[in-house]
Amino acid sequence: MIPLKELQVKEVVQLTQDNMMDLMRFWSRFTNDIQVIDGENCFRVQSSLPHPLFNHILKTISPDNSEYFIKTLIQDYKNMHVPFLWRVWEHDTPQNLGEKLKEFGGEQIRSTSLMALDIDNFQPLSDPIPELIIKPVRNKFDSKRFTKCCSTAFEIPEFLSETLTEIWSKQHVNLEHYVGYVNGTAVATATIFYSNGVAGIYNVATLPEFQGKGIGVEMMTAILLIAKLEGYKTAVLHSTLVGLRLYERLGFQSYGEMRQYLFL
Repeated sequence: MIPLKELQVKEVVQLTQDNMMDLMRFWSRFTNDIQVIDGENCFRVQSSLPHPLFNHILKTISPDNSEYFIKTLIQDYKNMHVPFLWRVWEHDTPQNLGEKLKEFGGEQIRSTSLMALDIDNFQPLSDPIPELIIKPVRNKFDSKRFTKCCSTAFEIPEFLSETLTEIWSKQHVNLEHYVGYVNGTAVATATIFYSNGVAGIYNVATLPEFQGKGIGVEMMTAILLIAKLEGYKTAVLHSTLVGLRLYERLGFQSYGEMRQYLFL
């Protein structure tokens, strides 16, 4: 497992990208709805489902004829009649990729902060919340609860529920989903994905009516301690502005950003 103190900034960013790409490879194995195209110049996810969650580009290493290359990828998604998201990392090429995407109709939306934590030095901020029970997803019934809670918190359309439930119900030693319950109601979610020596954190969400009660901190604390028990020394995630304060309280530090361009 890789200690954070031994990593340079660019290595943290690269591991975060690698973790996300590996997670997408897992997704494609769990459902026929999603296809991963992993080429020398581009890593992308595509499907017939009309939502950027299942249609996005995660790596770009453009050849010399970058303009033609970019236009071709955009046209591929347009031919499928689906919206898609082009995610741009600091080491992607060409260096002016973001400007090119805006020229070709992409709308720059919120960037995400790439964050990492030294798990070895992590300590809980407070005592556990007695009424919060955190359980792993072990079957399709658990997965339905996970999907409903996560989709509500992130405002994911209901028509994606069946596919997400199918994905999130699958079991694998490298992938764990957790649900936080209060009085039997699913109120929070979180996912750990172990890959390339780091623990990737995803799907951290709390229902709006349960926010501000420390539940997000407790969910993160629980999964970080689980990762620590598994021997992992570094946790990585990407955060929107909304979650930034939570992760900073836990000790996460920012190592860069991932810009995002939406094509409708």
